[in-house]
Amino acid sequence: MIIHDVLLKKQTVAVYSIQELSSMIESGKVTLRDVNKLQVRALKKYLFENVSSEQIYFPPIVATTESLNLDEEKPGRFAIIDGTQRLKALCLLEEMAHKATMSEKLEEVKMGYKLLSFFHHGSVSLLIFAGLSPAECDQLYIDLNTKGKKVALSKRISFDSRSGLNTITNQVLKSNRQLKLAGVEVEKRAVIRPKNKKLLSLTQLRQIVGIFLAGKMVYRVTEENFYPYLQADEYIQLLNTWFNELFSCFPAERIGDFNVSMIANTPLLMSIAYYANKGLEKDSFAERKKELLNRMKPLRKVNWERTNPIWQQFNGTKKRRDGYFYLANDKETIESLVAWLQKQGR
Repeated sequence: MIIHDVLLKKQTVAVYSIQELSSMIESGKVTLRDVNKLQVRALKKYLFENVSSEQIYFPPIVATTESLNLDEEKPGRFAIIDGTQRLKALCLLEEMAHKATMSEKLEEVKMGYKLLSFFHHGSVSLLIFAGLSPAECDQLYIDLNTKGKKVALSKRISFDSRSGLNTITNQVLKSNRQLKLAGVEVEKRAVIRPKNKKLLSLTQLRQIVGIFLAGKMVYRVTEENFYPYLQADEYIQLLNTWFNELFSCFPAERIGDFNVSMIANTPLLMSIAYYANKGLEKDSFAERKKELLNRMKPLRKVNWERTNPIWQQFNGTKKRRDGYFYLANDKETIESLVAWLQKQGR
């Protein structure tokens, strides 16, 4: 153990086995905060899905002990300040493991034995403070959960290797030269027109990836909503093919400039992605690529200039500050735009 006085509060880092912590909780030596069943369920899912790859990463659990002497041995009794849900999920590993080993599916049985091994041999680090008052414990809990900086979406996409959506988004962003030229806003969730001339934000790029995976319009992007039928590299090829066709409709260097390009209007961009993929989610890669090209090529004839009066037939509003027409970003407008695009593609 390493013991330090930090801000006049003695603290130490100690390592406990999962089995040891489970026994301590059962015997009442560990006091937990309120248990959130939904969070525990999500953490159990995380453990179950990643135990086989041995990629389970938890920050230290934070606790306090009444003992002021941390020099002799690690505390045998303490109260959890932050990490109750993690600890509860870890202590349910043995139960999860036994259920999995009774499954009729071989993969789940293997996973069950992995979980059992992790329960018996895994360990957790605890950051333990000595002699904190209840008020100090509550304040520390609040500070830990509100003062930390949220990881930016660009970092989540770049570093989250478990998310198929993020991996595909990141690869398209890295590999498509014309998309880089058109511009992708990585710092902000939305692109404010007409000042920002980048084609789309990273959030919107991930939404387009979701449309390709789902074969339909996607408004809320979550990993659980997608059941890919193709390999990740095949989706990347389809996305690059679509972007190449899109930039054949309007030059990449000007497509995000709302002063000239209507495609810079986000509902229209999303509608084009939806139109190109609608109903194709279960087709083979070759079939999808062929149909995607068939749908996109006729769109080269469309006048995509912002000044084209055709856009006024769709729901939208004129903003007073610039007098430009902004398409409504709702389901009805998206469906109307897709129907119109289908007519252009005939």
